[in-house]
Formats: sequence, C-alpha cells, structure tokens
Amino acid sequence: MENTLCNRNIKLLYLYTLCINSVFCLPILMPFYQDHLGLSFHDFLIGESVFAASMILLDVPTGWLADQWGRKKCLILGALVFGLGILSMYYAIGFWTIIAAQGVVGIGSSLMTGANSALLYDSLLAANRENEFRKREGFRFALQLYACAGAAIIGGYLYTIDASLPFYVETTICCIGALLAFAFIEPPRHKKTVEGHPAMDILRTIKYVMHGHKEIAGLIMLMTLAFATTKICMWSIQAYTLALGWDTSWNGWIISLVMVSGGVFGHIGHKIWPNLYGRKALYILLAALIFSLVIAGLDVTWFGLICLGFEAFVFGFGMPRAQEAVNNLAGSGERATILSTASLATSLGFIPMSQVIGWATDHYGIGNGLLIHAAVIAVCGIGAYLLIERSIKAQAARSISTVTGT
Repeated sequence: MENTLCNRNIKLLYLYTLCINSVFCLPILMPFYQDHLGLSFHDFLIGESVFAASMILLDVPTGWLADQWGRKKCLILGALVFGLGILSMYYAIGFWTIIAAQGVVGIGSSLMTGANSALLYDSLLAANRENEFRKREGFRFALQLYACAGAAIIGGYLYTIDASLPFYVETTICCIGALLAFAFIEPPRHKKTVEGHPAMDILRTIKYVMHGHKEIAGLIMLMTLAFATTKICMWSIQAYTLALGWDTSWNGWIISLVMVSGGVFGHIGHKIWPNLYGRKALYILLAALIFSLVIAGLDVTWFGLICLGFEAFVFGFGMPRAQEAVNNLAGSGERATILSTASLATSLGFIPMSQVIGWATDHYGIGNGLLIHAAVIAVCGIGAYLLIERSIKAQAARSISTVTGT
C-alpha cells in the first residue's frame, strides 16, 4: 500500500513540476514591460524585487502551513495563485498593477516551495525508501530546468505571434498542475501539536535551526552561499558576454544551455561521486565555485564564461544533496518549514551578495566584481565550516560524556 502511494505521488509530482516550471513568459517580461506598459528597466527591477520580497516574507510561513495544513493543499493553492498572478501580469495597466501581480506570483511560488520536496521525502519515508530521495529529488530538479529552458524558447516564439499567448498558455498549464495536485495522496507524517499563535510556532522552528541544531544552521549557511552565488552567476553571464563584445542575442541561448546542463547534472548527479554527500559535498562544491569565479575574474575570455557556467553543475549536482543533508537532520513535523527556511536564507543572501557584485562591476568591471565576490563567499564559507565542525565536535564530546557518565 505504501509503495503504491509513493509511486503515485512521485509520478504526479514529476508532471506537476513540468507544469509549474513551464515559464513561457520568462524571456519576454522585459519587452512586455517596455512595449505594453511603457515602463523602464528600473521599473522592471522593482517588480522583480517585489517578487523576491514576497518569497522572502512568505517562504517560512507557507512552509509552516504545509506542515500543519498539508502538502497537497498547499501545492493545489500554490499552482492556482501562481497562474492567477501570471494572468494578472498580462492585464496590468500600469506600474502599481504590475507590481501587485508580481506579488501574487511570489505568493504562489512560496506556497509550493518546501511543500513539494517534503511531499516527496515523506512519500518515500512511508515506503521505507528514503534512500532514494537524492535520486528522485535530483530528477525533479532536472525537470524544473528542462521545463524552464524549453518554455523560454517557445515563449519567445509565442510572443512574436501574439503578446498574450505566453501568459494564457502558462496560466492554462498552471491550472492543469493544480488538477494534478488534487490527485496527490497526503503521506503519513508526524504532525506537531500547535501551541499558541502560528507565528510563535514559526519562530520556535527558526530557533530550533539557528540555536538548538547548529549543524543545520551551518548547512543552511553553506546552501545560502553556494546557491545564491549560482543565481548571481546566471545574471553575471549577461555582463560577461557584454565585456567579451558578443551580441546580446547569444544570451538567451547561453542561459538555456546552462539551464539544460543543470538539469542533466541534477538528473544524473546521484551517479557522480555517490559517496560524496552531506556537509562534505557542500564544502567541495563551494570551494570549486570560488575557484571558478577566480578563473573567470582573472581574465575575461570564453573559458571564463565556461567557468561561470559551472554554476549549472553546482546547482544540479549540489541542491539535492544539500536538501538530503537537511532532511536527514530534521524531524518530519518541521521538515517543510526548515526547507523553506533554507530557501528563505538563500533569497536573503542573494540580495546583499548581488548588490556587492553589481556595485563592484559598475566601478571596476565584471572581472574584478567576480574576484571580490569570490573573496566574500570564501570568508563566509570559512565561518560556516567552523560553525559546523565545532558543533559536530561538541556533540561528539557530549555523547562521550554521557556514555562514560562523567
């Protein structure tokens, strides 16, 4: 019975992932802002900031909601709200309405963040197959990137036919995703007893991560540094090709190639160095990411661009292992909340880190900006390393004291 539930949820989750991540309007948002709303690039960045702020503010509360209300219900609601936000963007009539629509899209994304991974892990756990999580989560991440890369190319073509098509098609597919989510079977899990106001329950979970379990806190710090940097690398590619003197038309194809590469590495990542997992995987990946930034920054060449594209490997190969490490340390009752906390930390980390490289690039060029960014994450990475290793040593010392009775 548990295996049937597990297999059903896995198949449906894969289809759901394809639907939600088919972001057809992604490559045409900036032209849409300019051509149909008469807004500037600065206005576009404000809209993206509102989306990011929605994710930051709501990731943890919606993770708590998934733990208490149910993963299935959050995934249904998230798909519907996300689709509503996409449709609202097309019908926006000015700055404030498009800002509101971006906020709705952020709410929908937050509802799905954490709940999808937690549904997968708890489904596997119910069938005593949790050792498959890395493989299954890696494939799910691959599907996200495949869907996004494919939809980006198709969306650009649809926009040339009719500006409304990318928005209508994406909204329709989101509704299909919601219908698929109705067929999920909520897996059994240990559910916490809510004490007091939900906000206090969220704060207790954050305290659990940051103080009571410093190893999880250190892992979240490493995830923040690594995966916020992969996002920055994605955006830095455009500045890098500009410094190379390449035509901007190459950017879309390069970014699509990076996304597909990340999907491939997520798909087959469980077969690459299978004995590397947990905190050690994050240590090595962060060090390799720093090295690639240094190489890209020392000399702006086509090889440096490839080094920036290394972020696809870090994301596809590393994210499932990082989430597996957190899952193995977290209890089922707060798993989605903790995963959402990690996502929240990554979004928070992206904001100041992106500002650093943006300021440095404007003043000193993309090469020096990358070098400064590498230095920042190296220093922060050493701090995370010390926090994790000291926590492990302290826990080992306590265990020895308990056994010896001293």
